[in-house]
Amino acid sequence: MTEVNPFYLATFIVYLAVILGIGLWAFRRTRNVMDFWVFGQDMGPVLATWSLVANFVSSVSVIGFIGAVYVEGYSLMTHTILGLMLGLAALYAVVGTVRRLNVLTFPDLIARVTGYESARPLAGSVLLVSGWLYLIMQLVGAGLLVTAITGVPYQYMVWVIGIVFILYTVLGGLVSVAWTDLLQGLLMVFAVAVALTYMAFDLGGITAINLNFAAMDSSLVHPTNEGNYTLMYVGAMFLAFFGTILTEQDMLIRIAATRDVRTAKIHIAAAGVILSIFYSGLVILGGATTVALMGSGLGVDNPDAAFPTLITEYLPTGVGVVIILAVMSAILSTTDTRLHATGMTVARDIYSFFRPKAGERGLMKVSRIATVILGLTATAAAINPPGTIIVLYGLRAVLLTSAFLVPVYLAVFWSDLDGRAVIGAITLGAVVGLTTHLMDGGIGVIPSTFLGVGAATTTVLLSQLALTRWSDREGDRPSV
Repeated sequence: MTEVNPFYLATFIVYLAVILGIGLWAFRRTRNVMDFWVFGQDMGPVLATWSLVANFVSSVSVIGFIGAVYVEGYSLMTHTILGLMLGLAALYAVVGTVRRLNVLTFPDLIARVTGYESARPLAGSVLLVSGWLYLIMQLVGAGLLVTAITGVPYQYMVWVIGIVFILYTVLGGLVSVAWTDLLQGLLMVFAVAVALTYMAFDLGGITAINLNFAAMDSSLVHPTNEGNYTLMYVGAMFLAFFGTILTEQDMLIRIAATRDVRTAKIHIAAAGVILSIFYSGLVILGGATTVALMGSGLGVDNPDAAFPTLITEYLPTGVGVVIILAVMSAILSTTDTRLHATGMTVARDIYSFFRPKAGERGLMKVSRIATVILGLTATAAAINPPGTIIVLYGLRAVLLTSAFLVPVYLAVFWSDLDGRAVIGAITLGAVVGLTTHLMDGGIGVIPSTFLGVGAATTTVLLSQLALTRWSDREGDRPSV
């Protein structure tokens, strides 16, 4: 137990109360399962944009990315953040096609382009694993932060936070999520701007921050950590995070929730501009955090603790309160989105496949029950997480990209592609990507992302060739 800061504790309690209040308000405006799942497909451009921004920025971004800069420097921009931003650009290029298909989930999209409904539970299972890992990351980040600022033991704080976000997500579905995201997105951008401005003045400006950061170790300001990362490693990381944007369940749910194709395009373009500026500032803030902590003798062993330590041990209380609001916003805004998406995956993509005649009330009930169960199990797992935030983030990025990136988008734009080839490629890509990533990140010098994507690409192309030839032979046989 550390000494409790009453200002931080009061801020945390008030924030949770406001979020729960929005959840109760949204509950009264959720009339049917389409409201619960996709906002009744009536989300306008402003709400959609800020909801996407808030969803995008998570504990991975604020705590995990600053922790990564603390360890490896600005090279994070070269692979992870560049991959994410170019992934948004690629999503903008295909969003019109996807929105016109009017599918609600990513497995819906796969079933539509392959013609096989069995693709829905298969893809849904992969997405559940990814979503559950993301929930754990968010809870770890929230628990570390709030424990640092309140002195309440981590294992208790994780349960408090977990139960709160489960409650307001269960109450109003995407209506709760979208409106809380609007508030949280605005808070995040404002608070990170305040933190960066304060650190720049405190440390003598951005140029001074970068010079001091480079003086600690020149590799910290090198685009590839000055040769510590191979070009193949950087390329694999880039591909993994690029692919997640095009294969995230919650990204497609948000596209389905928009009012029309025009709104879908506007919200991705506007969010891309906001996030590009935000992440550039966040990475510099990571450098400032490292310089400040090292210069004050406040170094940390766990990189995920770097930003919480800056808040509690370095920043004035007034600035710290603002930053806490930003980090809590980042964590809860992404957690509720992932939790909502996993509950919808269970109901829409798995349960309804086996119970196609299930009614609206039954589907909403299943969504809510799944939300509670997945939230509670993720909270329990976060007590003793199987890795740092950035490690878990990389694992689910490899899984999603390996399974879905090539076969699904080939199917979207290649109308004659056989659905069986796509399903086989998804299965093999997921297995190879996940297995090799757990085996030290790859085999030999080949990273797991390349192995997974390569397996999926080879499978879909060879399977298509074999199925086409088999079909031609069948067609050439004389009828009896």
